[in-house]
Amino acid sequence: MTAMTRRGFLAAAGSLAAAAATGACGGGGGAGGGAAGGSLTWWDHQNQLQKAKAEIFATFAKSPGGAPVQYTYYNPAKMGQALQLAKQSNQLPDVHSNAGLGKIPPAALIAAGWAQPLNLGEEAKARVRDSLIEGLHVFDGKIYAFPIFSHQVYVAASWFNTELVTRAGLDPQAPPKTYDEFRAAARTVQSKSGGQSYGWVWNIGMPERLGEQVHDLAQAAGFEGGLGLRYATGEYAFHADEYLDVIEFLLSLSRDKVLVPGANSWTDDVARARWTAGTAAYYFDGPWCPGVALQSAPDFADKLGVGPILVPNAGDTVATYHVPQPGEYWLSPGSKHAATANKLLGDHFTTEDYSRRVAETMSQPPRDIAIVEQSQAHPAYKKLISWFQESVYLAPLPVAGNKDVQRAEIEFKPVTPTLGDIVQGAFSGDVTDVRAALTKLSSDSAKQRDAAIAAAKSKGAQVSLDDYAFPNWKPRTDYSTSMYKER
Repeated sequence: MTAMTRRGFLAAAGSLAAAAATGACGGGGGAGGGAAGGSLTWWDHQNQLQKAKAEIFATFAKSPGGAPVQYTYYNPAKMGQALQLAKQSNQLPDVHSNAGLGKIPPAALIAAGWAQPLNLGEEAKARVRDSLIEGLHVFDGKIYAFPIFSHQVYVAASWFNTELVTRAGLDPQAPPKTYDEFRAAARTVQSKSGGQSYGWVWNIGMPERLGEQVHDLAQAAGFEGGLGLRYATGEYAFHADEYLDVIEFLLSLSRDKVLVPGANSWTDDVARARWTAGTAAYYFDGPWCPGVALQSAPDFADKLGVGPILVPNAGDTVATYHVPQPGEYWLSPGSKHAATANKLLGDHFTTEDYSRRVAETMSQPPRDIAIVEQSQAHPAYKKLISWFQESVYLAPLPVAGNKDVQRAEIEFKPVTPTLGDIVQGAFSGDVTDVRAALTKLSSDSAKQRDAAIAAAKSKGAQVSLDDYAFPNWKPRTDYSTSMYKER
């Protein structure tokens, strides 16, 4: 597991202590404590879904076989440390998301004792069966989690303040599509604001999110792979021109001084709040942006606009790729209320009604993405989801149905600095040669994969580099389940 710094340990400890003092954690759901009074404990990072879950939890508490649910929200940047501390003290909640643990594959988390299998009812299983992938949600024939979101998503949309854009003489119905158009729009808004607003703000203090967004931008720029891997060959190519061009574009915005000062240390919560306050016109974020922003700034709904993910040149059309969505909610091994938790998850979180709730809270698009158009979501959110449906394709996943690759993934140790760390370092000036840093990341990642494969093979796994290559993959198409058997 990722080691915590002393500062991180104290921050996580403080968060847990505060939650316990207010009754939010109820003493924990793990074997060491158990949930007070038979209630379930639930931790996740889904700010925008809190209202929907509160309604579900209230209904569940009054239903036959139900129980009260004590819920705690964590910012994604802090949740991993809180979970690690809770596991060390045997006080994991009954149900949790894995934010902050995302670099560790599910097979490794399960092997390390982070989850136990679910025992869903037959109706619940039938509702999610088509979205389950062996090696991602199912292990040794047992369901451990299920997705609640669609794979058709990217997290680097260009959200903007329509009021500031209009005041600058720009057309909010024609948002920037290319790097040059965006640069020009950000400069124009800033120059015509009378010193009141900047062009752009970003969550540079959040390396994991930076990495996710740069991966998506690189795909939109033409990179034929994901997370630094070329799909067809399986080679690591963080140093590809598409990545370098994206990072150079982002740095150019800082050099142009359209970036809000201080953003180098801001997480998404801070950057988004500054954006809705009018500090900047543009903000890169995922589809959850309105669901979070409008909770604290409901009046901003009238100013909310969105543009698609940017591409390098006029005439380029967007194509991005996303692997099947991971499981979202995991049942802790020490839970003393597993049967109750399974009932809650199966009866309420596998349903079409939950997909509708997800859509109307404007989170990531729900598993049933078609339901968005029928929802009461903001028009800008609906517009973005329609772009997802047109331009996001299902990507191949090496662990899908391949137990030997799963065993290698357990042996894989995260490589640092990550892509997000490198991008953050480039903004701070700590990374002066981005190409060299990305080339080293490609090399280190390949070496770590080689070591993981060797370790897995020494334990009997039949795995090789060929398992990471998908020569039958084609751009702008979905990689279907049948294609795994054809390669």
